Amino acid sequence: MEEQKLNAYGMKPLTAKDYFVYGLGNFGSQLSWTMVSTYLSIFYTDVFGLGTGAVALLMLIAKVWDGINDPMMGTIMERTHTKYGRFRPYIFVGAIFLVIFTVLTFTVPGFGGPAKLVYAYITYIGLGMSYTVTNVPYLALPVVMTRDPKEINKLNAAQMMGMTIGQIVLNLAVLKLVLWFGKGDQAAGYQATAILLAVIALPIFWAVAIMSKERITVKKENQGKISEGLKRVFTNKNLVCAMLYCFFNMFGMLGRISVAVYFYMHCVQNFTFITVFMMMQMIVGTIIMPFTPKVIEKLGKRNTAILSMIIQGGSLIVLFFGPYENIVFDFVILVIYGLGYVAGPCGAGMMVDAIDDFDDKYGYRNDGMAFSFQGTAIKIATAIANSLFLVVMGAFGYVGGGEITAHVQTGINIASNLLPGIVYFIGIIPLLIYNLDKPGYMEGVRVRLTERDTKRHTITAEGEVQA
Repeated sequence: MEEQKLNAYGMKPLTAKDYFVYGLGNFGSQLSWTMVSTYLSIFYTDVFGLGTGAVALLMLIAKVWDGINDPMMGTIMERTHTKYGRFRPYIFVGAIFLVIFTVLTFTVPGFGGPAKLVYAYITYIGLGMSYTVTNVPYLALPVVMTRDPKEINKLNAAQMMGMTIGQIVLNLAVLKLVLWFGKGDQAAGYQATAILLAVIALPIFWAVAIMSKERITVKKENQGKISEGLKRVFTNKNLVCAMLYCFFNMFGMLGRISVAVYFYMHCVQNFTFITVFMMMQMIVGTIIMPFTPKVIEKLGKRNTAILSMIIQGGSLIVLFFGPYENIVFDFVILVIYGLGYVAGPCGAGMMVDAIDDFDDKYGYRNDGMAFSFQGTAIKIATAIANSLFLVVMGAFGYVGGGEITAHVQTGINIASNLLPGIVYFIGIIPLLIYNLDKPGYMEGVRVRLTERDTKRHTITAEGEVQA
């Protein structure tokens, strides 16, 4: 048999198929996540028949449970040992429940009263838990697929491309599908659309679970007690800095998305370009994402992330002060804002570096718990940002259906542009503290980890590390 070429870390290099399949997973995630984050509120109020107060309370309770649920999932993942790996079995099984609960969440039951509200709670919380079971192990996969930092960057860039393409496709297609399937019946339209997306998503997740091989194993005795694992997450300075960067990045990005439509409707006042404006940063991000690994290779993950935060924060602040009624000006600024997506893989990549560095120093890995806390941070950031930016608009007198005065426009502009811009600049602070981007440092860490694993395990011709 012809000997297979191994990389500097003693493993078979990943192929284009590996990157494609892994990136496809986040496209599959968006078939649920974007459907829910963009359309569930309007489905609950306008189709399902819930009041805005009931919807707000439901989503708040679900987010609080998510904050508890994600670290629990990370702890379970870290203590799972099967012949298929620690993470892939959860993706395979979790995907089944994710698509089922996506369909159930967008289904109006044939009964009313309190039982209908209970149905909404069960299906939406079940959907959130299913998403956690599927997505937390998915995001953690690169750390067990390879030790090569360039390959990790490419994997994370691939999943970010899958995310942006999925968001664009969903934003363009969902309402058209609802109208086409429903033919005047919105309830039937949403349910049929959810079923179609589920049929597409399930084989995508299964392909990721089957084909994205876990090639780095962790011995059971290297994981320690759960309480110690929690402590180590927060004593790992660089890991905390990477998570804080992700928190502020998502706070600015997702918080702005939640209120940007108000800005385009009531400040720009051009309904023709609302959809294009809402997707502009995703379109630009999809175009530049293939170049991200080269940019990171040149600048390093930390400096790429800092550059991104400056681009995004600066462009929003310019939009706040600029002549936003001018469509050409808006297009130019939003294209510049979209260039900030160049740092999409940096957060996950810096977390991987921090996990490997901690493993090298102390002999413990807490990858599952770390990525679960990242998921919690993103959900908390989204919940706080949504509430805060809406409160600011309300403080300036915004009322649905009310008069849009110049004072109200100022409040909308502050919430949509100035505050997210400031948040991006705050997110630079933890990046300045993060210190694993020194030239050659992480290469040395991974060489030592490879040497250690070689002593403990047998590396096959395929470059897989086996016990």
